[in-house]
Amino acid sequence: MMRCLLSGLLALSFGSVVVGCNQQPEATPATGLATQAASPEAISTYNDANLAELTREVRRYIVATKQRPTSFEQFATEAKITVPPPPPGKKYSLSKEMRVVLVEAR
Repeated sequence: MMRCLLSGLLALSFGSVVVGCNQQPEATPATGLATQAASPEAISTYNDANLAELTREVRRYIVATKQRPTSFEQFATEAKITVPPPPPGKKYSLSKEMRVVLVEAR
């Protein structure tokens, strides 16, 4: 009796595996990447990370040169770093505390 039950369960599980094998995998986009518009939260997080990294670079620059830059442009030029583009309609600036901030571009 137990053998019949085990044989039946084994046959049933094997049958479900065989049926499942006929399924085709889902099609993936040609590029392999999803193309979605970035949410405002994701853009904000990305900008915050950029600002934090740029602020660290400003502080490294100040320690290395022992002087404060007069503008973000001066810092970027003299530090010879790659600066990511700011969001549309914005530009980078330095606050009085030597933090990199985004301001309206004019």
